[in-house]
Amino acid sequence: MIMMKYLFFSIQLIYKIYYLILFSGLLLVTFPVYYFLLSQPGRYKYAFPMMRYHAFLILVLTGVFMKVKGKNNIPSTGAFVLCSNHSSFVDTWCIYSLFKRYFVFTGKKEIEKWPLFHIFYTSGMNIMVDRSSLASSFRALRRMAFELKKGIPLVIFPEGTRSKEAPTLAPFKPGAFAVAIQSQVPILPVTFVSNWKLLGGGNFLTSSAMPGISEVVIHAPISTLGLTKTDVDELSQKVRMIIQFPIDTHCVALPQTLSRVQ
Repeated sequence: MIMMKYLFFSIQLIYKIYYLILFSGLLLVTFPVYYFLLSQPGRYKYAFPMMRYHAFLILVLTGVFMKVKGKNNIPSTGAFVLCSNHSSFVDTWCIYSLFKRYFVFTGKKEIEKWPLFHIFYTSGMNIMVDRSSLASSFRALRRMAFELKKGIPLVIFPEGTRSKEAPTLAPFKPGAFAVAIQSQVPILPVTFVSNWKLLGGGNFLTSSAMPGISEVVIHAPISTLGLTKTDVDELSQKVRMIIQFPIDTHCVALPQTLSRVQ
């Protein structure tokens, strides 16, 4: 039993190292092209399909394949705010692979410290949020509203970062719901049911990691028409329950040893 445990741990560690080498290598090779495309806002639309292919390639080469329910719930036109749980390093790649329409991602300020990868945010294509600064948060919200006004979908992880308690969702930040209500655009809840098992976002050594099926549920859009800022908390709780439900249903069917992050 102990030997099996160490063998499984070793396989997971090798898989994580492989992922890091793959992620870093692909980014290093493509960085000059991204640098050129992201140097001017007019070129963002050309960078986007490359980013989608890049994400798809990472998923394929790491042995992650998606099983999606509710694709017909994706709005074909108009702005919306996509809110999903965030429990894995593969969540972002899944979103880029799934959604063909140009969208703008939001991310935490710490991303600007990440070598090379920061260009997707520091270039201005996507939006960085510094929650420690009221002025920065206000500027980010204003930019979000501006993008939504242009009809561009917005992607936000309302937990703010990868949940350390995955598969249980972390508390939601109010920003996604405030900007959706302010702009009167729908929220599109998305659940990544099994990503926390594939490449979990917890401790690098102990978090789960394996190739497999990424089960995704795209829920029906939730209208914000007529809602006001007083409805932010209620809307946040409603979206959180919708996203959490498929995860709870999935985990009930799992053996107890697999129903939580190792």
